Amino acid sequence: MVAVTRASLIKAAIASSLSSPFLNLYPQQQTPSESSYAPAAKFVREEITQIIQNQDPSLAGSILRLAFHDATVRSVASDPSVGGADGSIRYELDWSENRGLSKPLKVINELFELQQEKFELICPISISSSGESTSTSKIPCRSLSFADTLAISGAAAVEAAQGPKIEIQMGRKDVYQADNHFLDDPIQNMGGRSTITTSLPSAGLDSLGLRNYFKRLGFTEAELVALSGAHDLGRHVTLTGMPKGCLRNLTRSCLEDAPVLAPFITADPDTLSNRYFWTMLRWNDKDIEFGEAAFIPTDVTLVVDDGLKKYVVAFANDEQLFFKRFRTAYRKLVDSTATTKSRF
Repeated sequence: MVAVTRASLIKAAIASSLSSPFLNLYPQQQTPSESSYAPAAKFVREEITQIIQNQDPSLAGSILRLAFHDATVRSVASDPSVGGADGSIRYELDWSENRGLSKPLKVINELFELQQEKFELICPISISSSGESTSTSKIPCRSLSFADTLAISGAAAVEAAQGPKIEIQMGRKDVYQADNHFLDDPIQNMGGRSTITTSLPSAGLDSLGLRNYFKRLGFTEAELVALSGAHDLGRHVTLTGMPKGCLRNLTRSCLEDAPVLAPFITADPDTLSNRYFWTMLRWNDKDIEFGEAAFIPTDVTLVVDDGLKKYVVAFANDEQLFFKRFRTAYRKLVDSTATTKSRF
């Protein structure tokens, strides 16, 4: 007599459900309900939360940065709707702006493939102790694209790092090649550091260049300052501790495997708060301790320009206001390529 195990019961129930007559109610050529995205979206959120909170808190900042860099790329100067959150980041790791992102990309790739396997055909079925299906849902699930997986992972990373919950739209389509690294036509403002030449905002842009870059993407000044607050999370590559061979020839491998990653804000770099803004104000007042922060030029731009500084002050004084503006800005950034009306 062959022993009937719980595993065999689950396999039998799944096999039976694949041929179940109810699936004929949803032929493949028909667009499934938007609610069919919900199970996979929930699964991705829960997995990212578990990874960040229980395995590696430092991934919060790098996953968020990965999502930003996928969604921010717009290569056509006259049409910023071209590009956006489309999964092209998978083919852009050799860009200098994307150094240090191979680790979070590996995590998201594995999660993308896992949810594809889990939700490609139908919703997973709950099995009772007797081996009977307890699922009452007759709506097929839909697996997420890579771009969807990354966009919702970025949102989940923010929440796992004690930031706001950000529900976003789904339905992005993936591309299978890199976007253009440089704009097809440089955007000349006042020349110098105001000129926009790359499809990701350069770390050397001045306030005018930064304003114009994000204005063409539809962001307000308050939203661009709020997005910059993501630098409260995460770390960036430094030359500290680099082997001599790397110092002589700084290859991509050297940058990806850097022994030291310096936080933008030294205190608690794995939790999102408004600390970035009040630390920047203290820096501007020359009231900062050595090593307390490692700002880049676009950070400094926010406090030397009075029009942008007022938002730095506002967010430094009101963390909930920062979270509110950040939520709106993140949605605007990643949802430009989404197709659903519902948020998940």
